[in-house]
Amino acid sequence: MPLRSANNLLISRLRPKAAYVCPSCCFRNAINPVRNARRPARRVPVSAQRRASTIASVTAVNAKKDISHAFQPLYEALSTVQREAAVYSNLSQIQLALRGLESENAITRIAVLGGPDGQKTRRLVKTLLADPLLPKQDWEKHLLSQDDSDGRALLLRYGEQLAIDRSHPLVRTLSLPSLTLQTHNLEILIQAASSQSEEDGSGIQMYLTPGLETPTSATGRYSTVMYPVHKALILAQGLDTIRPLFALESTGKSGVGEDMITAVVDTPWDKLSSAESPLRPVNPINLQRAEEAIATFRQSVENSFNYEHAWFESGLPKLSTWLTEGTEALPLILKPTLRRLIETLVANAEQAFEQEESAQLQKQASSVIPTSTRDTLNLYLANWAETAHTELRDELDLAFSSKNWRKVVWWKLFWRVDDISYILSDILRQSWLLDADRGIIYLAGRIEQAGLLPSRPTNPYQVSSTRATGAHPSARSFGTSPPNPLLSDLIPSTAIPAPSPTSHPLSLARENTQSHPIPSISHMRLYLLATTVPPMQSLGNRLLLHCLSTTFLTSSLSALLYVSISTTSIYEAGGIAA
Repeated sequence: MPLRSANNLLISRLRPKAAYVCPSCCFRNAINPVRNARRPARRVPVSAQRRASTIASVTAVNAKKDISHAFQPLYEALSTVQREAAVYSNLSQIQLALRGLESENAITRIAVLGGPDGQKTRRLVKTLLADPLLPKQDWEKHLLSQDDSDGRALLLRYGEQLAIDRSHPLVRTLSLPSLTLQTHNLEILIQAASSQSEEDGSGIQMYLTPGLETPTSATGRYSTVMYPVHKALILAQGLDTIRPLFALESTGKSGVGEDMITAVVDTPWDKLSSAESPLRPVNPINLQRAEEAIATFRQSVENSFNYEHAWFESGLPKLSTWLTEGTEALPLILKPTLRRLIETLVANAEQAFEQEESAQLQKQASSVIPTSTRDTLNLYLANWAETAHTELRDELDLAFSSKNWRKVVWWKLFWRVDDISYILSDILRQSWLLDADRGIIYLAGRIEQAGLLPSRPTNPYQVSSTRATGAHPSARSFGTSPPNPLLSDLIPSTAIPAPSPTSHPLSLARENTQSHPIPSISHMRLYLLATTVPPMQSLGNRLLLHCLSTTFLTSSLSALLYVSISTTSIYEAGGIAA
């Protein structure tokens, strides 16, 4: 066998079929198997292999997020809301919710809003994060010694070592080795509470999206950047700070509950409510007594009994429970804080959409006719309808009981049959809604004044005069006098219908009634004269003819019977006629 064929056979046996390997390398590996055994090839399982096209760069702008399959529909829905309904929702809160869905254990942000100095607020946060089982830590002293002169907020997050970052123009970041921050994955924002409050729910939303101010120019102007949080704790300094919270439990307009926002008031009372009492929108605490309780326990473990009594009497156990409530992370289950944030987003977006829709409807209704004018028109229309019904009832009763109507009783039809149309027409013209006809003219004028009727041309003979001259007004030379108006120019052609051989009074009445924007009572009277009077006249003629023909036939039969049968008396023959 030639050497090249042997080499090819050896290479085909040693080379794997899935990847291409250089033939010379395979031949060298086959000759020296001992040297190559020192470095065994590492086989990567197929499930762990990723193609280069699926690996996104860290600096990519549109890098694909690794979202859990359970949260993928919710993530896409929130993205749609952010893209399509940005006007009706808070974009900063939507971004916070999307960032929470992108991570398995999302960070829970809590804002602690206090006074302008911030000293008491930092004392409250230090007391909530302090561990009584450990001696006083360095981060506790460092937290209390922070300077708030620059006006920036203070952000607390977990760190292995105590460190502070002042490079950010909005916040100062302080990393603390706190067990509470590490266990519950918390971030705490310490900032002064705003004194502006509103009663329609926007003031409550202001606590969940506190604003961070940053200078924008050398003139001293500031711009506000929203920093959304999952919870907000307000250390009240006055009634203006917590005014929106009083209506939190009763109204519920903004979809925010006590599990997202609560407020505390520092009081010098020695004993407050027990820990079993529910958390209210505003809760009293004794911060000094809580600090003394921690200091007492750190002095000696034997003071545990006194520590327990002082700690629970300070009112901080409920606040400590509220701080860490809903922060536990479970697989394929949303964090309660994240779920509550998304529910608040949906409720606020729905409320904003309903308000916008109602505002548009009110704007549309007000643009058509003002409310006062509409109420006045409704009052006039109700009074006119009542008066018209009363007039129709009374006038028709008088008309049908009058002497003129009694002329057409059945036994007078022999000489009054031709007067049926005249009498009925007279009743319709003299007793059918005369006052109501005059009243509806006034009501139609008020309706047209309100702008509910289509506008009509103010110069009805302008078009016809132009047509008569055969030239457009812009084609005439400047300074020439207009032509004299004709009778056809003063009267619109639509007011006088052209006669036709097939025209009928009924069709003309219908055309006049339908062509007018508001059919008046006079049009309806003409319609009744055209549709009711002729059938009544025809009915009278038919009844009279039927009566005369029947009387003639019975009388003829009686006379024939009397003449043909000699035994028949005149009374018997008259009975047949009767």
